[in-house]
Amino acid sequence: MLGRICLALCVSLMVIPTCAMQAIAQPTKGESIDFRTKETVTSQRFSVDYPDHWIVTQNYNDYIIIYNQRSSGVATANGTSPYLIKTDIAIQPHSLRDAILGIGNEPEDIQRIELVEINGQPGLRVWEESEGWDFPNTLITYVPIGDREIAYIVSFYSSENQAAEDAIIQMHNTLRVLD
Repeated sequence: MLGRICLALCVSLMVIPTCAMQAIAQPTKGESIDFRTKETVTSQRFSVDYPDHWIVTQNYNDYIIIYNQRSSGVATANGTSPYLIKTDIAIQPHSLRDAILGIGNEPEDIQRIELVEINGQPGLRVWEESEGWDFPNTLITYVPIGDREIAYIVSFYSSENQAAEDAIIQMHNTLRVLD
């Protein structure tokens, strides 16, 4: 009897978040953006690919904002859907060193740092976790442009969205700095 109750509870916990997503197409863990229909957004200085069901809400003066969905009405305690992903892409007039020194409000927010290669260019990827605002997780990819500029793509998300990190990394890997 207890086993059936536990099974029913587990099934209901899986169904409720699925219904709450209101059939919004979410990539599954390990799913590649390359295998899905994708769009490309281009500014004067960079471009990035993103899934075609995501929404570009700003593309102005080398600053782009992309969301993975419109507001679904499902909110966390902080007021944002746990399935929402917000991504900003821009160029900063800073060196990589200056950008690194500005990472996070607190050093303990940094969870992991990796050296990466993005379209043949060296870069740095940083995972942060913090509390007190709508997006508790942040993933930032920096790509230096010479000595005094840096392209960055930063995505804000909740770890409750288990497919978020893979989709974000795949999108970050498509960042192309234009000459």
